[in-house]
Amino acid sequence: MRLKLLMLSLLSALLFVACGGGDEQPEGPAPLPEGAAVTIAEIKTDALTATIKINHGAATKYAYIVEKASLANYTYTTAELFEKGTTATCANSVTSFTVRNLADATEYTLYVAVQTRDGELSDVAIRNFTTASLPEYMLKSKNCTGFTASVRLPQYIPFTSVVKWAVTDLATYNYNGGVSYENQLLNRNEAIYANYFTDRYDFDINNTNRTFTKDGVEYSHYDVIQPGQPIVFLLGEYGEGSHAEYGAGHYTPLYGKDNQSAYFRKETIITTKPATLIQTPSVSSSLLPSGKGTISIAKPTGAAKMFYLVLNEQQYGEVLGLLDNNANLLQWFTSSAFAANHFGAVATTSPTVTIDASQLALKADSTNYLFVCAWEDESGMKQSFVKAELTLPPSAPLPANNIIIAHRGGSAEAGKTSTPDNSIASLKYAMRLGCYASEADIYWTKDNQIIVAHADGNCKINGLYPWENTLAQLQAAGKLSNGETLPSLQDYIRAVMVKGSKTKLCLDIKAITKPTTHHPESVKACERACEIIAEMEAEKFCEFICSGYEDITKNCAQYANAIGVDIGAMGNFSASQYKKWGYTWHNRDKSKGITEDKINTYLNAGMEVSVYTIDNDSDWAEIQSYHTKLRGITTNYPNRIMAKTR
Repeated sequence: MRLKLLMLSLLSALLFVACGGGDEQPEGPAPLPEGAAVTIAEIKTDALTATIKINHGAATKYAYIVEKASLANYTYTTAELFEKGTTATCANSVTSFTVRNLADATEYTLYVAVQTRDGELSDVAIRNFTTASLPEYMLKSKNCTGFTASVRLPQYIPFTSVVKWAVTDLATYNYNGGVSYENQLLNRNEAIYANYFTDRYDFDINNTNRTFTKDGVEYSHYDVIQPGQPIVFLLGEYGEGSHAEYGAGHYTPLYGKDNQSAYFRKETIITTKPATLIQTPSVSSSLLPSGKGTISIAKPTGAAKMFYLVLNEQQYGEVLGLLDNNANLLQWFTSSAFAANHFGAVATTSPTVTIDASQLALKADSTNYLFVCAWEDESGMKQSFVKAELTLPPSAPLPANNIIIAHRGGSAEAGKTSTPDNSIASLKYAMRLGCYASEADIYWTKDNQIIVAHADGNCKINGLYPWENTLAQLQAAGKLSNGETLPSLQDYIRAVMVKGSKTKLCLDIKAITKPTTHHPESVKACERACEIIAEMEAEKFCEFICSGYEDITKNCAQYANAIGVDIGAMGNFSASQYKKWGYTWHNRDKSKGITEDKINTYLNAGMEVSVYTIDNDSDWAEIQSYHTKLRGITTNYPNRIMAKTR
């Protein structure tokens, strides 16, 4: 009975196994043992390389050989691989490596084996793979210092011709004639010969040290390749000469510009563009109508060097032509050797640069261009770029078709909150209307500057007496209602001396009466204003009206007359007295009476007359019949009154 039970138990076990019983087996290949074993997990190929991934368990070293499959009539042993092949250290349990310098469209055989730390060797794993077909011509940017290229010439005829290639940059290529320059460039000594007996060749240009190596020979290059540089690559086939090593003159081109074929190629590539340096150079200028003045450039924080270049309109057009009208290449061009050699571009490590504009021969009525490129370091891999237009201010405003003088810039009409009295905003309002002039009050400051501002009833500006404070102190004490800083006279002149302006500045020399009279300071305001006007060559953009106080009036005209600026007098002196002091016109106050008879008194004495302040219909009615005799009409509502004069 016991024997019968034992036989039944054995039969059940056999049936259980036969039916798939026992532990469940994992899917996929069995895991690598802890000893030496290798499998080829993946092979990725392009035309010239193969990237191989192997699984190798506990192995610490691997060895491989790759050879053309057509030659694979021998299977290597593991020992032979470690003796004759390429060896390297394994990484973890999976290792990847790349095989380079392969031929395109070719089948290869890979042999690979591994070794453990204890010296145990694996079997040899073998797999075939095929590289991709190489395009007839391929060129790609590598990095900021060079590029790689591969060329395949399937119709290449050994022994009868030679292939040469050369590189230059786009500006140099176009400067030397473009297509007409190609054969010359390929004939030069620095053009490189391809191997004679091959249908494909590769090269890798890296010009960090101005040299590169091809087939064991070191060649020099025309210049260091820069970030963002446009490189023109030329490839041409030449008939074989008897003295190949001598270069130019010993080869006759078989193909060229008149016979394009697979044997002649040209391509422009842009080397790696630089990253953006957030800080940018700052540019400011103080240009005068005569072409004098200065241009200032400040290097940004974090930059090691700057390059700058100034071009006139003709040169700018020429440079764009050299760059195939690609303005994006101006950043590279500014720092290029070509710009330095042909257009005078300057490289500097100075934190600031001041350019004497008179040395640039800038021309009136034309736009000049300043390009500034900043590099973070010598490599130029981070850059910032500024393009600024430099236009000489006009020497005089265009003719105005009206006699309207906008009082305080017409701020009452434009809105005092957004366009406060004597602000740059109010001046621009008057300029947009095309007013003959914009009136503004001026005061002399403690540091011998002129501030443009409307003082309060106590002769204070921002709560300060101007003659007791510097310009900077007055400006720091408060802003205008629109956020503007109180302008200096220089600010006001720069704002009005722009192309297309029809507007003059009518500068009102204000009398200071509180807390006591400070008439000498009013005279100083005229004297210093005349110095500034002359320095800025703004004589034809300015005129004065002077306070009615006698000691101010009789002393101010001499300064205006000395620089040729018209000056008018307020007050009630006779025409002969005004002319004796040097005045050319009388500014008549509406409240003092502006009858035609009184106007004629001055006109008959040879003086012009302007009137103030004409704001409404009643005011206009007083002058309507003879307004054409007037030199100017001052108003708080320039647009309204201008419409009445038409």
